[in-house]
Amino acid sequence: MAINERERTYDGCYGQVVDHGMIAVFLKECFMLNNMAEESGQDKFPICIWGHPGIGKTAITKQFASTPVEFDGKTYPGYTVHDVPIAQFEEMGDLHGIPTDCVLMYKVVGKGEQSKREDQWVPQRDETIRAFREDGWKIDASAVCRTLMAPPDWVPTEPGPTILLLDDWNRASIRILKGIMQLLQNFGMVSWKLPRGCHIVLTGNPDEQDYLVTTIDEAIKTRIRHVTLREDEKQWSVWAERQQLDPRGISWVLYQPEMMIGKELTNPRTLSQFFMYTKTIGDLQNDDVRKRAMMYAHSLLDEETVAAFMVFCTREMENIVEPEDVLAGKKEAFEHMKKLMTRSEPRTDILGIVCQRLFAHIVSPHCDQNKDKVKNFQNFITQDWVPDDTRHTICRQLAADTSDSGRVQQWLLGHNELRKQVLDMLD
Repeated sequence: MAINERERTYDGCYGQVVDHGMIAVFLKECFMLNNMAEESGQDKFPICIWGHPGIGKTAITKQFASTPVEFDGKTYPGYTVHDVPIAQFEEMGDLHGIPTDCVLMYKVVGKGEQSKREDQWVPQRDETIRAFREDGWKIDASAVCRTLMAPPDWVPTEPGPTILLLDDWNRASIRILKGIMQLLQNFGMVSWKLPRGCHIVLTGNPDEQDYLVTTIDEAIKTRIRHVTLREDEKQWSVWAERQQLDPRGISWVLYQPEMMIGKELTNPRTLSQFFMYTKTIGDLQNDDVRKRAMMYAHSLLDEETVAAFMVFCTREMENIVEPEDVLAGKKEAFEHMKKLMTRSEPRTDILGIVCQRLFAHIVSPHCDQNKDKVKNFQNFITQDWVPDDTRHTICRQLAADTSDSGRVQQWLLGHNELRKQVLDMLD
């Protein structure tokens, strides 16, 4: 299949090219360094995640909304994420906010030599001034009214673990990109400042390829920590299993991972939309079903992608054993895989797909664990026709998984050979 090789390069991306798991590690490290810089009065740095469309740059960042974090001695259930589509901004007023007439209000706290005056500029609105007066504040009549900027409502105001997500930032106009240089350097504009604990994360598409983006110069690049996200079929399969997408689609992506990014339309986002649909339509060998699937497929995907998927469903899908059949210990599933692996040319590619699907299913919250399923899983991966490297790979994945507080590792316990595999990894 012909694919757009240029489209799959990382020209115009910056930082190391890493997978989904390392992006989360990188962000955590950057957040830690920013917190240290903030405490010592040094400059913080924004983070930019580069990559092709639809591969999960924004989704990874938003997952931090459910990532527990410590801040000022308190434990928060996650970061507050402010998603700002900066490409929609047309003028600097969208960043600065609107001008507001303000009056100076003051109150004295403490008594005697310990007393001190606190000042604050307050919008000149009756309800605002009334609220301040009820709290003990007074208007300083000697101070001239001042015009200040009221920050936009998307600007975080409360201290705490916060992420200001500037999504698709290099799709903004050059005027806006010039204007946010101060925000990237000082974590604030001339009219407002970000609160303590706030981090800036940007996402962008490559700026040296066929995307409608604005090229970023060195003056802006050097104010940012960069990393590039690669498309990863194994990570995607885990996500797709959690989303309960069409198993046929998950198997095909694992079979032909080079098709995840196509000429123009195909990417993990459009594939996900298509496989969400195909799960609802039944057998693709049925002529009517196939016609409807083809029509919908061409609305989302490149022609080469559609053709490759349909060929796979016709020629290879029958070779794939479903994870549920393995965990149920179905004899025909075991015999089928044994037949594929003991032929003159073993189908290690099919076994790899089955094992990755098995891993993705096990770590999914939809998979309930019981002794029989664990026993059947262990029996499957310890068959003598399973190559050592395949067995080692799935054991390593399970041992390293941290998605559910050790529940996943239970699938390896109680079996001498698998315990040895895990111990060998630690050596």
